[in-house]
Amino acid sequence: LASVLPKVDLNYIRLQKSEKAHQAALKEEKKFKQESLSKSESLQKKISQKEDQLAELETDLKIEKEWRQAVQEDLQKERESVAQLMTETQQINGLKNEFLKLQDENNQMKKICHEQEEALQDLANKLSESKLKIEVIKEANKALQGQVWLKDKEASHCKLCEKEFSLSRRKHHCRNCGEIFCNSCSDNELPLPSSPKPVRVCDTCHALLLQRCSSHLS
Repeated sequence: LASVLPKVDLNYIRLQKSEKAHQAALKEEKKFKQESLSKSESLQKKISQKEDQLAELETDLKIEKEWRQAVQEDLQKERESVAQLMTETQQINGLKNEFLKLQDENNQMKKICHEQEEALQDLANKLSESKLKIEVIKEANKALQGQVWLKDKEASHCKLCEKEFSLSRRKHHCRNCGEIFCNSCSDNELPLPSSPKPVRVCDTCHALLLQRCSSHLS
């Protein structure tokens, strides 16, 4: 028995040590489990945060894509609008050039019409003057209708200067009064109602007709 007791004590001591070691191992294991659980919770929390961030980033990315697509659509619309505006601008420039061309032609036509109107007015004035002159000459001719066409043999001297006719001083009839004059006293021409073309008239008839014509024109 005495020899058995020390062995029992030794085994008891060993068991106690083993129990202590077991308790320490359990404690260490519990501590490790707690630390692992804490780490796992921390990691899970981080994973959850990362998932939330990922979801937020995906949402932001989706919004960014939609925004980019909207911007591209707006940009395409702007390009189409610019192209349309350029086309319209070219059309407007073409119409402007055509308008300027038509305006220039219109101004030229106005200038030509104005010149033609002035020419017609001048022609009308000249025609009125000619008609007035003819009327005046008609009146003067009526006043002188009492004169007769003098025969050559009935005149030996010029009616106005009274110089004698000769081979060098020839006889000339005044187509208005019918009297006979020398060349110096009848070197005038005027249109008469009986002759639209200018014909020879004496100085007296010439002065009378011009005087009446001037008085009517004034």
